[in-house]
Amino acid sequence: MPNRNTRDRRGTTPAEIMAAYLDDRNDELLDAVVTAAALVARADGRIEPVERGLLIDFMDRNGFLSVFTRAEILDAFERRLRQFDERGGAEAAIGSLGRFAGRSPARFVVGAGEHVAAAGGRLDASELRVLRLIRRVALGAPSAPNPQRTRAP
Repeated sequence: MPNRNTRDRRGTTPAEIMAAYLDDRNDELLDAVVTAAALVARADGRIEPVERGLLIDFMDRNGFLSVFTRAEILDAFERRLRQFDERGGAEAAIGSLGRFAGRSPARFVVGAGEHVAAAGGRLDASELRVLRLIRRVALGAPSAPNPQRTRAP
């Protein structure tokens, strides 16, 4: 019977490998949640302090403050906002949400966007558009057909 507590050739136990895997998954989910929140917050052209607060509130309600600190979450949010200013940054961020399509964390990502969108008490048309886009990409909902692609050759 093999010894379950042995280290592999690289000196890593199975428990350490699993812990590293879970850390990566948590980081991936934090990135997606922060991306959705930042997209919605930026949609109307300004970032309000209440939007940051609602992101923290959402993370707290969903148990993420046991994994990340408030400072880590806000730093990730600010980094994502800065990345949007880079060429193609927002498009790349939106595309990254697709990795959750069809997976259970996608609803969590969409929920973060919806929670932050509620910050102003009413949804701006641009926030609604971004929320629809997040839902379509993160949940894997089919997009509208492209008429040029549906034509026969």
